[in-house]
Amino acid sequence: MSKNFDYTIVYVFGPELSEEKYFNDEVLSREAGEWVKIGETSYRGDLDEVSEDSMKDCAMIRIKNESRTGLPVTSKIYDVFIFPYKVKTDDLIRRRLSCEMYNLESSMQNNRHLGEDKYTIPAGQEFVYGVRRSQIKYAVQSFDHDLLTDPDNADHIEDIIKICNNNNKIIQKESQEEDENVAMSSRKPNLNLDLILSEGDEVILTEDGDNKVVIDENGEPITAKYKGSNKFECREEVGRSSYFAKMFLNKYAGKNFVTVNGNEYWTFNGQKLTSLRKNQ
Repeated sequence: MSKNFDYTIVYVFGPELSEEKYFNDEVLSREAGEWVKIGETSYRGDLDEVSEDSMKDCAMIRIKNESRTGLPVTSKIYDVFIFPYKVKTDDLIRRRLSCEMYNLESSMQNNRHLGEDKYTIPAGQEFVYGVRRSQIKYAVQSFDHDLLTDPDNADHIEDIIKICNNNNKIIQKESQEEDENVAMSSRKPNLNLDLILSEGDEVILTEDGDNKVVIDENGEPITAKYKGSNKFECREEVGRSSYFAKMFLNKYAGKNFVTVNGNEYWTFNGQKLTSLRKNQ
């Protein structure tokens, strides 16, 4: 380990409005303005005392110092991982992702008065599009595997094992089997439907959050009534939007979802539920 720093924190963050899609393992689309930024910062401290919160606090200090990259939307940390100290660890993680990297055009527009030397490189190299969380998890796990098998790490193998166990806890935290009624049952939903729907309000399932309504085998649209507390009643069953969306999109719309953000597909008065978030 370095004499200057003990560890490297690699953080993943993106638009707050894309958090549900990220944790539902849906592809983050550049065309939809979705992305993640993978960055790094140095960490001093005892590995036995490190926590997800302490890593996020450390990452936030770095992110705030890089505000010149001009994030055009409210953003939030999604994941944090820890590794032995080494500069450019975030580059090594990004290289393992099957995606392309682009300049963040909105960042360039928002920071044109700062000069290219201050924003083009950070935005262009660290913002990544077209990925899923499962790809990022795989990149981290493969990186951990290489650390464990690298003979140069033999003298630090106990620390390496602790590092891998810590990262695995982060990875597994949001990866529980989604066999209950809700694709996001393992965490508190970001979208509080009680603030935008009243009990008895009817929502309609669409194929892509647009006007193409999902129809069953009898030619009837798939609808649900809001029950409160982020739950719906649909065809004599009570559950959350993600549970019903996955069931009926796979059955009637030719989808093959394992997890899905249902609020992107259920609409109320012609608007998908995520679009109504602004009323919260």
